Amino acid sequence: MGKYTKIYNRWQGYTLADCSCEYCRWYAGKNHPCPLAVCCCKEERREAFQREYGRFGDALPDKEAAPCRE
Repeated sequence: MGKYTKIYNRWQGYTLADCSCEYCRWYAGKNHPCPLAVCCCKEERREAFQREYGRFGDALPDKEAAPCRE
């Protein structure tokens, strides 16, 4: 990269769509329960919810945005 190279899309963190259970490495399918006792993406999902909903991030998230297991 040169001296005058500008990076426009810097990493901003995960989005709620990125944290969907369908992308989890433990996802076994729609009709199969999650084998984990605690969601492995809990912190990333919570941060994404707060980033997308701003000051309302402290409110209770809806079912889609909430971590699947706490």
